[in-house]
Amino acid sequence: MFPQIAKLAPSCQFAFIRHEGRVGELFHDRLEQAFAACGLAARDHCVLLPRLSLSQYVAAMGLCDVFLDSIGWSGGNSTLESLAQNLPIVTTPGPLMRGRHSSAILQMMGITETIADTIDSYVAIAARLANDPEHRTAVSQKIAANKHRVYRDRTCIAALEDFLDAVARRPTNAA
Repeated sequence: MFPQIAKLAPSCQFAFIRHEGRVGELFHDRLEQAFAACGLAARDHCVLLPRLSLSQYVAAMGLCDVFLDSIGWSGGNSTLESLAQNLPIVTTPGPLMRGRHSSAILQMMGITETIADTIDSYVAIAARLANDPEHRTAVSQKIAANKHRVYRDRTCIAALEDFLDAVARRPTNAA
């Protein structure tokens, strides 16, 4: 999917966190092969950052234009961190709960235009955000205006309170 986005948005760059050892080597090799298969060079579009502290990670995220959610294993914490930067988030919900976090967060904010239903639409949404600064700014402004719906939502806290209260008040079966 990254080479497909790069073909549609030739000046884009993807930032990844480098992993040491064999996993990092395999990932790098996969990137090289995927980009080469599309007639592109991974080195022209991919930046591998060293492991970062949380503050460095957030600062690096602030230099990005778009947050591309991982497919199948949703960003979760990374998605929440990207909200502070008002980054447009591109996601596609997976079949399991773990792959649906970013989609749920966007839906809570009323932002559905960056939720893709297929990989092809994911690529198209990412490319549009990369190529259309006005659209990217509009999505960023919508995130800025609506992220309070996520940060200030008390629904889960109230549900936990109700559960704990019900459990605490449940009669015990003393023998």
